[in-house]
Amino acid sequence: MSLRPNIAGTALAVTIVIAASVALFLALRFAKSEATRDSLVWQRQMAVVINSREAAVQEWLNAQKKVISRLADNPSLRIYLGTVETAKTPSAPGKYQPQDTLAITAYLGNQLKAAALQNDYVTEVNPAFRVNANLTSPEVSGIALTNPRGRIIVSTPNIPPVMGAVKAYLKRGGTGDVVIFGPYSNLSSGKKGGATIAIIAPVFGVQEDRTTPAIGFAVGIKLLNKSFFQKLVQPGEISKTARNYLVRRNKTTIEYLSPLRSSNGDLNPPLSILLAANPASLAAAYAVKNAQAESGGFAERIDYNGRKVLVTGRKITGTDWVLVRTVASQEVLGAIKARERNFIWIVGLIILAVTIFILLVWRHGVSIRIRKAAERQAALTRKYEKLSHFLRIVTDSQPTMITAVDSQGYYTFANAEATMNTGISNRDIIGRKATTITSPLKSPKTEIYCHQVLEKSTAISVIEKLPENDKTIKSDYVPLPVDHQMGVLIVTEDISPLVQERERREKALKNLVNTLTMVIDSRDPYSARHSERVVRVTQAIANEMNVDDLTQETANVAGALMNLGKILVSRELLTRPGGLSRDELATVRSSIMKTADMLERVDFDGPVVMTLRQVSAHWDGSGLPKDLCGPNILLSARIVAVANAFVGMSSARAHRAGMDMAKAALLLLDDADRIYDRKAVTALMNYLENKNGLEKWQDFGKPLL
Repeated sequence: MSLRPNIAGTALAVTIVIAASVALFLALRFAKSEATRDSLVWQRQMAVVINSREAAVQEWLNAQKKVISRLADNPSLRIYLGTVETAKTPSAPGKYQPQDTLAITAYLGNQLKAAALQNDYVTEVNPAFRVNANLTSPEVSGIALTNPRGRIIVSTPNIPPVMGAVKAYLKRGGTGDVVIFGPYSNLSSGKKGGATIAIIAPVFGVQEDRTTPAIGFAVGIKLLNKSFFQKLVQPGEISKTARNYLVRRNKTTIEYLSPLRSSNGDLNPPLSILLAANPASLAAAYAVKNAQAESGGFAERIDYNGRKVLVTGRKITGTDWVLVRTVASQEVLGAIKARERNFIWIVGLIILAVTIFILLVWRHGVSIRIRKAAERQAALTRKYEKLSHFLRIVTDSQPTMITAVDSQGYYTFANAEATMNTGISNRDIIGRKATTITSPLKSPKTEIYCHQVLEKSTAISVIEKLPENDKTIKSDYVPLPVDHQMGVLIVTEDISPLVQERERREKALKNLVNTLTMVIDSRDPYSARHSERVVRVTQAIANEMNVDDLTQETANVAGALMNLGKILVSRELLTRPGGLSRDELATVRSSIMKTADMLERVDFDGPVVMTLRQVSAHWDGSGLPKDLCGPNILLSARIVAVANAFVGMSSARAHRAGMDMAKAALLLLDDADRIYDRKAVTALMNYLENKNGLEKWQDFGKPLL
């Protein structure tokens, strides 16, 4: 009888040993797979960060290109630059004189100064060090216009030399695209190791395209300052040893374009570190070699300080720069190995505990299913903790406020950005009522929006301007199930810079329209206020028809600029006192299509160019474009057509007096449903008869000369 318990105990012991050995073997394999997965997590995190920084650098470069490109495409600048070059051409004697270009050069200089001030292309001089002495200011940044050979025609004060950049551009073939050169050392900045870039855009004649030789170049010189290199810093960076920096290959060397700290803590300025590109162990050399690949590659190499790092890279489009991200191997692999060792120890202890537990279970007859359930629960707990940790890392790295509240309005989650804005730690904010916490980016209507989301179970997006600090925010409220109950996920972003940029852009467009209107008026003194009057009549018709804001703004801009093409018509023809022949009238009237061609590349908010092309369309399809008729004609074009015809008839000209406004309106009504939109004509007549329009516009019939 005593033999059976011994046999059973031996069998159980053998089973336990085998099971423990198998479990330890599987634990080692699992630990290896977990280490591999942790390594992949680090690689994904590095990819996310470097992609984010690449986008930030690319966005900054595109913004600089856009500034110089807009300057090169400015019609006034192209006209005046062509005039300056023509004045210096011996083949055109008498047409322009060099002294005539002084005013134009001054105008271009003011344009460049305005563009430089608006876009930070000015040399920074501390006012405290400005003295009334003949001292030279540091040449750091600026904008210049050059002739086709690179000689500066006009520029902002204290601009650095540009000839080298233009020669490099021409050496590459002068493709007609906007290009970036540099960075290169700018010792004239007065700062050792100052790094400067040059943005170059060709300037073409008004009636020339990019297949013809350029009449000059727009060149922007900019110092890469702290604000630019700050874009390499990842918001919410969690790694202690991570570094993001720019490099490029220069023949057999790697140039480090970013300021970097050496191992002793000294800060090396840009372009001060040069290392041979041949060693395969150099991290920057590996990043340059693999930057064109989709993933950029990942490897363990040696950085410029001689420490082992995990490295990846990204190519910056349009430049020879490569963005490099490194993290110390000790931080990555050391943490992974430590977790691997800890896991093995924990698994060993678990195996020992399970063994003891099995013995106790065998002793006391407890079901083995309890052990399996406990193991499954432990695995689920570990997976949940890792998932929670990963989600926390992802949300804390975002530059937006991310919070979650339950159906009662209590916080259940807040990322790092949210806690920073509220000034309350993450541990203290969880469980507090949302209405009791204030933040510079919190909407006063948050509780109302959350109630709407919970009530309708649909997401809403809101853009609003906060009354307390004039910030504009965009908030998304998304229904979120929490513990079998509905909650709300709130994502808030500060879009104030975007709104301010749009306002600045609208102001610049208005200034451009005013400038071009003055150019138009200077050509024909008899119709000097024609554009202004068309805008006034267009505004009145649009208000009477109650059109939307975009259509109204489009009609106003088109009305103001429609006569810009007259700068290509001889002044003698515009100011002739007698009547014009049919061909001469056709020449004057075709100028509106030339206006559309000149403004083709200008970026308007509305379809201004298409409006100009359709102003000559007739309601019955007999106008231009041919067969375009009825409501297919843009509403803005229909309004401008009526306003332009009315102003043309009622305004005095060089060869005739102005027509009575009531009579002009009746003539327009006679052509309604044939040439003009009846609704637009009716709106004009209503304004004249019922809104005191006849009295307000009585100056139309008075000649200006």
